[in-house]
Amino acid sequence: MPVMQHKRFVQSVGFVLCAVTSSQGAHNWVYKDHTLDNGMRVIVMEDHSAPIVAVQVWYHVGSKDEDPARNGFAHMFEHMMFRGTERIGPEDHFKYLRRFGGAVNGYTTFDTTVYIEEVPPNQVDLTFWLEAERLANLKINEEYFAKEREVVKEEYRLRVSDPPYGRVFENALSLAFTKHPYRWSTIGNLDHLNAATADELRTFFDTYYVPNNATLVVVGDVKTDDILAKAKRYFGWIPRGSDPPRVTTREPTVTTPRRRDVYDKGPVTVVAIGYHGPGLRNPDRHAMNILDTILSGESGRLYQKLVKELDISVGAQSMYWALEQGAIWGIGSAVKPFGSVDANRDALEGILDDIKNNGVTEDELIKARNQALAEAAQSRATCAGKARRLGTAAVVEGDVDQVNRELDDLMQVSAADIQRAAATYLADDRRLTLTVKPKLAQVGDALKNLVGKKTPPAATQPTQKDKK
Repeated sequence: MPVMQHKRFVQSVGFVLCAVTSSQGAHNWVYKDHTLDNGMRVIVMEDHSAPIVAVQVWYHVGSKDEDPARNGFAHMFEHMMFRGTERIGPEDHFKYLRRFGGAVNGYTTFDTTVYIEEVPPNQVDLTFWLEAERLANLKINEEYFAKEREVVKEEYRLRVSDPPYGRVFENALSLAFTKHPYRWSTIGNLDHLNAATADELRTFFDTYYVPNNATLVVVGDVKTDDILAKAKRYFGWIPRGSDPPRVTTREPTVTTPRRRDVYDKGPVTVVAIGYHGPGLRNPDRHAMNILDTILSGESGRLYQKLVKELDISVGAQSMYWALEQGAIWGIGSAVKPFGSVDANRDALEGILDDIKNNGVTEDELIKARNQALAEAAQSRATCAGKARRLGTAAVVEGDVDQVNRELDDLMQVSAADIQRAAATYLADDRRLTLTVKPKLAQVGDALKNLVGKKTPPAATQPTQKDKK
């Protein structure tokens, strides 16, 4: 075996062995889960492998918690939280921590808004003070709102309106969800943000940015008791707020297939087939996750069938997007230029039918398990990765000890589990089909429709005069 191949083989085996021993309970994560008097949750895990600390503050508020007429408020605060207070100027949060080599960032999801820092152990006090200061005293005014609104507009242009297939996600959401607030995207609606006021932002902040809606996660080269004492010192004095309202709307079950054709920037037609799947609090997610892995990648069923065997696609992929209160599970393909959209759609549906009728093979199952183990090992290799996994389990999944059960649950998924889950969630009457065509095809389709609507004149036999 060549040296490079040998190294890759050893590394792969190392990842899998590491994950397997973890899944067998030999290296369960040891963490402290504590709640301050004001309701703020603090999760601490010591990791002395490197002199670094990951600090993350998870607020249980995302785009699903927004007013339907004010989409984008959750994402707006991902930006506004860095504008500062009376004592911290704009951009100072970054400047203070980057002096010491710290990394600072944040992100918004449908269910959470998360603020993250990676700092040396001796800068935990400064990090806690900065987080507590903006939680208690964030400055919200029309000037700051106007500036960050322009930043969001530019982000919208870069992520949605300008790039190829930029609007596919928004179209998929509105097709899949008709009642639940997952029907709009996290980035926001520019018309809604233009119409909003700083007072409305303040109301949103006062509702959701309270200690009893926050989880502080700390992983790294620290002592647990020391972190708990610091958390009490810096955050414990902030008054508890009213418990935020929770989304009670549930998306109705799809009972008849839905289909939509849209036009977007892009060189080829994309066909996507989706379904409502099990969310992050449903144990069936493990079977659907393994199935997603079996179908994904260049060695997966989709690519091998549509690209390699049938030669009708330039790419094919599977996706499982699981959330707190639901999920979208889907597959899709990029149609080969001048190729058949119907052939791609039929092939995708055929693969799903085969799985529902015949299941998956043992070789596919073993391979997918190994891939899941390797992915878990890699994602948990850093303090930041561990903190993110703890935060997700605690806030979104509702059970922090999922971090120690997840791998066991994945490894116990059987072929029968996958076939049962596929039959349950991928039923034909629940199918959502989205076809995204290049904008250049829009004119041609319009002409075809126009011609198709015109009634041709009735055919008549030529008269004797005509024949002459």
